[in-house]
Amino acid sequence: MPTKIKVIWYLCIVISVIGFLYLAAKGQMEEAVRAEEMADKRSQARLEQLKNPKGKKQIIKIDPIKAIREMNALGKYQEAVDMAEKVAKEYPDHARLHTWWGISLVKLKKTQEAINHFVVAAKNDPTDEKAHLYWGLTLAMDKNFEEAIAHYRTVLEINPEHSNAYAYWGASLNALGKYEESLGKLDESMALHPLNSTAYAMRVDVLYNLKRYEKAWQQVQKARAANISLPQGSINRLAQAFPEPVKNP
Repeated sequence: MPTKIKVIWYLCIVISVIGFLYLAAKGQMEEAVRAEEMADKRSQARLEQLKNPKGKKQIIKIDPIKAIREMNALGKYQEAVDMAEKVAKEYPDHARLHTWWGISLVKLKKTQEAINHFVVAAKNDPTDEKAHLYWGLTLAMDKNFEEAIAHYRTVLEINPEHSNAYAYWGASLNALGKYEESLGKLDESMALHPLNSTAYAMRVDVLYNLKRYEKAWQQVQKARAANISLPQGSINRLAQAFPEPVKNP
């Protein structure tokens, strides 16, 4: 074979090989691109599935307990009760739900219904101090002071630093005419929280009942200095029994 023909023949072979390699590489590249595209589609589909499981519309969830608390803060007690009833269909034994359900009912003056929910709350979570606290307050509203004290005691077993439990305990003792014991509980309340407004107000009433009028006025003056509001009825009653002492200039 002449040299020139050999060269052309070799060139053809080389071109064919390069062409084959190019096509093979191009095919692999296209296949790789297709694979990446399929992977992207699968990833996107998985992401959508995670966002919207089983094709359902995405739902923005809210905390129903928080919503019920806020309704109570706004004075929307019946709306809070209505929402609690709806949530209870899905979570019938939720302790905090029953606690706030009961609190809402107390605000509506439905005390026995409220107690029923505090019972459920305490049964499902014996450490729910708020359930016992409001259970006690509800009993006190119905003048069941001894029973109320039992629940304040339970609150303090759960949380020994609960200032309000001592204050309400003192209030019940005052209602029972146990004035010295009442002062003791109110002192314990204020030792934990020196600006406890309930304890301040109750001390004025207890000191009035003990006819320690000057000390009662001292308590009023301390409350004023601390910007603590006291029931006007308590101050008026004290003023009728013993006029407020005039401070020396």
